[in-house]
Amino acid sequence: MNQILATSNATTKTKTKKNKRTGPADIKTVVRVFAITMLIFGVFMIGTGSYAIYKDNEAKNSATTKPVITETLNEDGTAVTLSVTHDKAIDRIEYSWNNGEVQTITGNGRRNIEVDIEIPGGTNTLNVKAIDVQGQEISTDKKYTIDDIINLAVSGSKLKITAENETEIAYMTYRWDEGEEQRVDINATTVDQEIDIPMGEHNLTVILVDVNNETITKEQKVKGVTKPTIDIGVDDAQEYYLITITDETGLERIEFTIRGEQRTVTVENGEKELKYKLQLNEGDQNRLEITAYNIDGIASDTQKVSASK
Repeated sequence: MNQILATSNATTKTKTKKNKRTGPADIKTVVRVFAITMLIFGVFMIGTGSYAIYKDNEAKNSATTKPVITETLNEDGTAVTLSVTHDKAIDRIEYSWNNGEVQTITGNGRRNIEVDIEIPGGTNTLNVKAIDVQGQEISTDKKYTIDDIINLAVSGSKLKITAENETEIAYMTYRWDEGEEQRVDINATTVDQEIDIPMGEHNLTVILVDVNNETITKEQKVKGVTKPTIDIGVDDAQEYYLITITDETGLERIEFTIRGEQRTVTVENGEKELKYKLQLNEGDQNRLEITAYNIDGIASDTQKVSASK
């Protein structure tokens, strides 16, 4: 019996020792999980702070940058190449000569924009403003001088070439597009020459050559148009004016005065030929004055007639 009790006591002691070993193991697990959690939290906080600092710096840098404007003369000095670059999208470019009419170039999301601008004769200031999508803008004003000695003026189907030079001009040449050159002897310091313009749009090149064999060249696109024509007659019975008006490009309006009464007729669809009948009053001179305008704004020669019935 004493043996049974001893065995029972030994068993009890063994179980107690087993329970004592499991206690410290659970505490270590909790500590390990807590440490890992804190580590993850610390990494998260460091990452979030770093990203906030990065975005803040990026916003500051983005707000301070502005577009860059570059202007370069072409080889013959008749035009300037305007170039605008930026690290952000460009909203628009605005430019004008001498703060006059403003021309606008839309950015359309581009970061690099380049355009050639023709320089007018004389001394003029090119005003440029570039604005990005965040409203940041930069402006420049730069003077350009070009001697525009040759002047071209269009009048219907004719072109008038005028020029004035300090040195005597020996002769002048001109050509349309890549056609044959035509020569006109000048032998004076001024030019006043009228030439015919071919129909349609063409490129004209005019060259002046002075007595020292120095040349001055001008190229310009010219659109040739003709004046409307007006034909006025009277019918055999002397009852009506018979009027026919024609134009190669199309008519816009007709202005006429009959017996002191003014009238304007608007032409629809740019018709190229119109015919009218105007009744004559008996015992009256029936004075008629008529002018026609085409769609290019060119006026005909004014026709004046009178007829008795």
